[in-house]
Amino acid sequence: MLFLPLLDRGWRIPALPRSRSRHLIWAVLLISGIALLVWRPSDTPFAVATLLMAAIPEEWFFRAYFMTRLGNGWRANLIATLLFSLLHGLTQGLPAAIRVFAPSLVFGWLYQRTRDLPLLVLVHALSNILYVMFLAGYVATWAPGLR
Repeated sequence: MLFLPLLDRGWRIPALPRSRSRHLIWAVLLISGIALLVWRPSDTPFAVATLLMAAIPEEWFFRAYFMTRLGNGWRANLIATLLFSLLHGLTQGLPAAIRVFAPSLVFGWLYQRTRDLPLLVLVHALSNILYVMFLAGYVATWAPGLR
């Protein structure tokens, strides 16, 4: 799946935004992630894994390639989100599909607004890190099936 975009001759790798404001936003997100890991270094292996094994490949395929090939607008975002959730459900179960649906819609909306893949990768990785550090325990207590 990850190599499909490279085989599609009609698709181009998204250009990197080169504005100072984008670089500042990237820096703030990176510094926030690093600060969280300095505070809780035991979560560093998870953070590296989520960046390399989840955020980069998922956003590369689902947003930069698949959703872009579907077009613009809410329908493209919804279809990409449904596929994203379905694949999470098939590999991790229904609770995972439910858990990733809303964030996937937000990620799709953000990508359609900005076309900034590095921003989206950083937001995705940071949201996964924040979920594991702060929310997973609470979700387990009030909705045990969704953890």
